[in-house]
Amino acid sequence: MISWIHCVYWAVLVSVSLSVARPALTLPEQVSLKQKIEVKPYSAHPGSPLELQCRLRDDVQSIDWTKDGVQLPTNNRTRITAEYLQISESVREDSGLYTCVTNGPSGSETSYFSVNVSDSLFTMEDDDEDDEDEEEEEGDDEDKADESDLDEQHARSPYWAQQEKMEKKLHAVPAMKTVKFRCAAGGNPTPTLRWLKNGKDFKPDHRIGGYKVRSQHWSLIMEGVVPSDKANYTCVVENKYGTINHTYQLDVVERSPHRPILQAGLPANRSVVVGTDVEFECKVYSDPQPHIQWLKHVDVNGSRVGPDGSPYVQVLKTAGVNTTDKEMEILYLRNVTFEDAGEYTCLAGNSIGISHHSAWLTVLPERKTSR
Repeated sequence: MISWIHCVYWAVLVSVSLSVARPALTLPEQVSLKQKIEVKPYSAHPGSPLELQCRLRDDVQSIDWTKDGVQLPTNNRTRITAEYLQISESVREDSGLYTCVTNGPSGSETSYFSVNVSDSLFTMEDDDEDDEDEEEEEGDDEDKADESDLDEQHARSPYWAQQEKMEKKLHAVPAMKTVKFRCAAGGNPTPTLRWLKNGKDFKPDHRIGGYKVRSQHWSLIMEGVVPSDKANYTCVVENKYGTINHTYQLDVVERSPHRPILQAGLPANRSVVVGTDVEFECKVYSDPQPHIQWLKHVDVNGSRVGPDGSPYVQVLKTAGVNTTDKEMEILYLRNVTFEDAGEYTCLAGNSIGISHHSAWLTVLPERKTSR
């Protein structure tokens, strides 16, 4: 029965606090959950501001914001004003699943936002802002170049004008994103720019949808990249005094519209002696970002399930502010007791759906050594 998993996942995302090794018993809230959670994606570059807006009804009395299931505090970068969550100078650690829960007489409503802060994602808006900044710089360079053209003693072979912005050579982006590569350069006379794909001349008709070249900004722009765009892209800058080139590698990651995939056989059943340590492993493969929890099935008043058929569970581990997916894939139990015996579940969910695998822990009595 999958419905109980939906209920647990909802409760964990919205209300669970940072996990501890052996928490007190918590029972899943019985809340209705749509079969598919609608998650709004947001992408941002490190250092840029981020603003999320929660849906509001007329009778809303309270609004709660969480990130990866943890209540969001306000600080010098995070500001919560009514239905708005504003983050100034976002960093990669701000990536995650944000939820906004509104409460009122007519009930509660939750909005989900999947935030990805990364400098490997490119958007046209960012391009335009960069171009505006560089128009003045390049305009000045061109004026200087025009002046120096009058005097051959100022002749210069091509050189990189912003080499520090070219250090990142490998760019991995999701499919259908817009990508821009820039090779800002100078020289006298002003160099020409051309692009190669895998070492061969790159023409607009070589790509479905073509591409844009902004020669005055030394950039190549490809909209809606697809797996066939995976390649090495080389800018060649030259004038009569010399030639320089630089190569970027583009990797296009296909989005897989599936719920998380859990490796077969994990977690595995374990048998250990009382007082020893044990660990369960759960390998999760998912795009978009998965959210992982570990649960233990428990008895309440002699029953493992509630009146509606949903099992009673205890949340043992859930993602916190500083946990990674790798850390979440392992559940450690230290100095186990006989009460630790039972069924354990690895629960993984994303915006597409939820998957889970379970395993049993058997705790054996300590062996007596014969003299």
